[in-house]
Amino acid sequence: MPADRVNLPPAKYDALHRAVLAGLLSNVGNKTDTYEYTGARGVKFSIFPGSALFHAKPQWIVAAELVETTKLYARTCGRVRPEWVERLAEHLVKRTYSDPHWNAQTAHVTAYEKVTLYGLVLVPRRTVHYGPIDPKQSREIFIQHALVNGEYNSDAPFFRHNRRLIDEIRTLEAKSRAADVLADEKVQFDFYDSRVPANIHNGPAFEKWRREAERLNPKLLYMSRRDLMRHAAHGVTAELFPDTLAVSGVTLPLEYHFEPGHPADGVTATIPLAALNQMPAERFEWVVPGLLREKITALIKTLPKQVRVSFVPAPDVAEAAFATLKPGDGSLYDALASFLTRLKNVAVHRQDFDPGALMDHLLMNFKVVDDSGRQVAGGRDLNAIKKQLGVAARETFAAMPAGEYHKDGIKAWDFGDLPESVEVRRHGMTLRGYPALVDNGPGEAVSLRLLDSLDAANASHRAGVRRLFMLQVREDLAYLRRNIPGIDQLCLWYATLGNCDDLKADLLAAAADRAFYDDDPLAAALPRTHAHYVAEAQGAWRRLLPVGQELSALAKEALANYHELAKGLAGEFAPALDPAAADMREQLAMLVPKNFLTDTPYVWLRHVPRFLKAMQVRLRKLTNAGLSRDTAAAAVVTPFAQNYRRRVAKHRKDGVVDPQLEQFRWMLEELRVSLFAQELKTSMPISPQRLEKQWSVVKP
Repeated sequence: MPADRVNLPPAKYDALHRAVLAGLLSNVGNKTDTYEYTGARGVKFSIFPGSALFHAKPQWIVAAELVETTKLYARTCGRVRPEWVERLAEHLVKRTYSDPHWNAQTAHVTAYEKVTLYGLVLVPRRTVHYGPIDPKQSREIFIQHALVNGEYNSDAPFFRHNRRLIDEIRTLEAKSRAADVLADEKVQFDFYDSRVPANIHNGPAFEKWRREAERLNPKLLYMSRRDLMRHAAHGVTAELFPDTLAVSGVTLPLEYHFEPGHPADGVTATIPLAALNQMPAERFEWVVPGLLREKITALIKTLPKQVRVSFVPAPDVAEAAFATLKPGDGSLYDALASFLTRLKNVAVHRQDFDPGALMDHLLMNFKVVDDSGRQVAGGRDLNAIKKQLGVAARETFAAMPAGEYHKDGIKAWDFGDLPESVEVRRHGMTLRGYPALVDNGPGEAVSLRLLDSLDAANASHRAGVRRLFMLQVREDLAYLRRNIPGIDQLCLWYATLGNCDDLKADLLAAAADRAFYDDDPLAAALPRTHAHYVAEAQGAWRRLLPVGQELSALAKEALANYHELAKGLAGEFAPALDPAAADMREQLAMLVPKNFLTDTPYVWLRHVPRFLKAMQVRLRKLTNAGLSRDTAAAAVVTPFAQNYRRRVAKHRKDGVVDPQLEQFRWMLEELRVSLFAQELKTSMPISPQRLEKQWSVVKP
C-alpha cells in the first residue's frame, strides 16, 4: 500500500517517513510555487494528481519515484521536514557561513549558516557559534570587538581600568582638539593579541583563562599611558582645560567633545535647573583658558576691515590680550574692546565683534538638567535658555527648603537681620540663595522669600521694604491721600491713563520711595538689618509729607503738559507732518505711562515736565512751517531711537537689566531737547557723539 495512503498514528507516520527518506534523499522536494516543487539539482516536478497529498501540498515532501509523462510527477509521496533531511544527509549537505560578528549578549562570535543538499536549500539562515568553525578569525573578532572596542559586558578590574584610561586620553584629545594622542586600534589589538592565547575566542573561555593567568600576574592585561598615547600632550593641563567651573558659587562639571558639526562640539557646562537663573552669561563668554587664545584671535578677525588692519598679525595681538585679560573682567567682548582701544589708540566697541561668525567650539555649550539628571534644555545661547526655563528654574529653586527665610504676614521688621546671600544644599550641590522681602500689593502684609538671583532679590527687596514702610506709616499716607492738592483736576488729566485710585496709589508709592530712598532708589543701600531699616524709616517718616507735596506739584505740572500734548497730537495732520506726529505720540507714551511716578527714577522724573514742554515747542514749530528743520533734527534722533527700541525688546526677551541702557534712554531725551527746543536748555552736555559713546557701553 502506498505510504501516502497508510492510516497510521502521527508518531509512527513520522518514523516511517524518516525511514523511507534515508534511501530517497535525491527525491526530496520543496514547494516553490502553487503546484510546483523544486528538487535536487534544480529539478522541477509536481505531485501526481492521484496522490493523497495533491490537495494538501505540504511544504516539504519525499517521493518514491519521479515519473515523466506530460510533465515530471512525484508519485507515492510523503510529508517530511527539512531538519530530518539535514540530519540524515549530514555527510552530503553543504554548509556555508556568512557575516561572522561579535554577539555581546552571548559573548561569542556568531555567524549565519546556510545548509543545502544537492543545491536544495534546507536552512536558509541560522545563527551558529563561529568559534569552532574558524577559531583564528573568531579570535580576531573577539579581540577587536570585545576588548578593543569595549563591546564586552565585564566587571573585570583590567577592563574598567583600560576603558577609563582610554576615556581620559580621549578627553585629552577633545581638550586639545587634535585626534593624535590616543594610539590607533591596531596598537590596542596588538597589546591583547600578544597576551591572549590562540585558542581563546569567546567570553566564557576568556574569563576562565584570565582568572588563572591573573593569579600569577594580576596586571597582565592592564594598559598604561605609554601603551596608549602617541605623545604626552603636555599642553593639556588642568589649568587650561579644567574639569569644573565655579560660577556664582556653584561648581559646574565640564565635558569636552571633539567632533566638528556635532551639537556638543567644544565645551559643555552642565547647569542644574535650580541654579539656572544665577548663571551670568558674561562669565561663559570666556569659555576655558585653553580655548580663549583661539577665541580672541577669531574675534579680532571678525572686526570690520577698516578697524582690523590696525591689529595684525591677529595671533600676536591675541597673545598679548590673552596674557592681560582675565575672566573676572566682566564681559569678554567689553574687556577685549577696551584692551584693543588702549593698545593701538583705535576706537573698538563690543558691537564691532561678530560672535555669530565664530566656530561652535569657541562658544560655551550648555546642558540644563533637572533633579533626576535628565536634560531639559541645551544649546549655546544661555539667555534664550533662561527665557525658556526661567520660570521653571525659579519654581524649582523656590521648592528648596528655605527655613527661616520663608515667612508670610510680615508687618514689621521682626525677623532679624538678612544676609545678602546664603548657601543652600540640594541633591548634593551647593546653590546660593538671596533673602528678600516680597511686596504682595497695596494693603497686604509682605513676605520673606529666598530668591534665585541677586538682581531679582534686590528688585523684590527694594519693593518689599517700601511696602513694609508704607504699612507702618499708613496713617500718614492716608492723610496725604486725602490732601493731595487739586486731585480732581489731576484725575481728569490722568483719565486716559487710568482711574483716580490708580493715580493716588502711584503717587503714594512714589512718595514712600522718594522718602525712603531719597533721589535715586536704585543707588541707595538696601537695609538688611533691623537697625539700618529703623534708621532709614525714621528719616523717611519725617520726609514723607514734604516729599508727597513735592511730588503732587510735579505730577500736576507733568499731567497738565501731558494733557495739552495729548490733545494737540490727537487731531488730523497733513501727510507730510504725520511721521513727526507719530514720533511724538510714541515719545509721549514712553514719558508718561500709567505708573510714571513710580516707574521713572526721581533723578529724571523732575525733568519730565521739561521734556514735555520741549515736545510742545516742537509741535508748535512743526505746525508753523518748521517741517524742514524738524525733518533734519529727526534724521539725527531716529537712528538712536530705533536702536534703543530694538535693544529694549532684546533685553526684555533675554531678561537683561542694563543701567547703561536706561542712562542712554534719558540722554536721548536730552538730545531731543537740544535739537527741537534749544531754548529750554539741557541738564547736561549732550551731542550725537556723546550718545554714540554711551551706546558703546550698552549691553548687546
